[in-house]
Amino acid sequence: MGEFRTSSRTRPVAAAVTDVGRQRKHNEDNVLVKSELGLFVVADGMGGHNAGNVASALATRSLDNFFEATRTGVLPGPVPADEQDLDPGARRVLAAIRKANHDVFVISNTYSQHQGMGSTVVAAYVSCKTEQIHVGHVGDSRCYRIRQGEIEQLTKDHSLINDALALKPDLSQEELARLPKNIITRALGMKDAVKVDIRSERIQPGDVFLLCSDGLSGMVSEQQILDVFDITQDPREACELLIAMANEAGGTDNISALIIRIQPEALDDAQTDGAELEDTRPHHIDEFGATPLPSASVRERQPSVEEIDVEAAASSDGERVAAQHVHSIADSGLRSQAQGAAGRAPRMAAVPFTDRRSRAAAGSGRYAAVAAAPRAPVKEAPPPAKPAKRPTEVRVARCAHCKHELFIGNRFCVECGAPIKP
Repeated sequence: MGEFRTSSRTRPVAAAVTDVGRQRKHNEDNVLVKSELGLFVVADGMGGHNAGNVASALATRSLDNFFEATRTGVLPGPVPADEQDLDPGARRVLAAIRKANHDVFVISNTYSQHQGMGSTVVAAYVSCKTEQIHVGHVGDSRCYRIRQGEIEQLTKDHSLINDALALKPDLSQEELARLPKNIITRALGMKDAVKVDIRSERIQPGDVFLLCSDGLSGMVSEQQILDVFDITQDPREACELLIAMANEAGGTDNISALIIRIQPEALDDAQTDGAELEDTRPHHIDEFGATPLPSASVRERQPSVEEIDVEAAASSDGERVAAQHVHSIADSGLRSQAQGAAGRAPRMAAVPFTDRRSRAAAGSGRYAAVAAAPRAPVKEAPPPAKPAKRPTEVRVARCAHCKHELFIGNRFCVECGAPIKP
């Protein structure tokens, strides 16, 4: 089926959680875990209304489809001259992100309600066959590596501050403080072509990789991230704790955390033959941070990753029409190659917080989007208490600079960084 069925020294165990945060009304982040493909993605959409959600959902879907269609490793088209010396896995990540950029750009320039939408992306491809991880990114979504108690940021933000430092490395802290903190200079969908940064690293048993949106990295320090892994080694629990910490720090943006742990391959042949690693499609959480779990009958007929419901992000007939075209654009040139793997498309697993400590810290109503490692069956826990209802009346204003909707009381625009006059 794929390289994760071969005998290898390591295997990835992954989990991801996405949360609306405390100040945004909609979650425009999307996460994707495809363990059987070695593909892990975090995308942070932007564009106002539901367009940002459409952009990030389309980006993750496009990456998923591309990796499904290129399971054999054969990539469409010639290899660019500047990529001849790259590992084939790195070239695959680059080609997938460029395809995702094209898909978002086409939809953004076809429908007025999605005009100007875009998304950051960080995508990691773990190859157990070559014992490498290939990390590609556009924007300010990040990838960290935790190895032997030390943390390293493997990506470099495509931001106004970093570009300014590249031009003038001796900028003082005072000068940097005057620059907007959340202006990105590169994103999917802005142009028909995008420059993608790629980095390849050898993996070791015990390595932990954290993919996250800026809603997490802007709220939680590197030392706090390390502290989480002193508390727990479980990827899902670590994601939940990181989300809780970001919310405790203010939760000014949507928050997504995806953790990949590289473990020694300890499964025997019988276990390997009978085990299917659990995967998911991007998981959406509503503006109040609560999404009810589907009933058993609904889960049985839940759509596969190939049928991801981008239409759920549309709020009008025109947006639903555009969302239908999202499906056709993302699948163009790939569907015929992916048909052979369509029957193996996994189902989404959305499970509520069950850990007492993390639930107390994070509050009820948020869901882990992924539990990628096979787990032993456990007794069904009693349903969690219903979350306290938030006030139904939400006062909002618009930023005078970018027209983004804001909650009353914000001192700056969470979209463009412009100060808000009291």
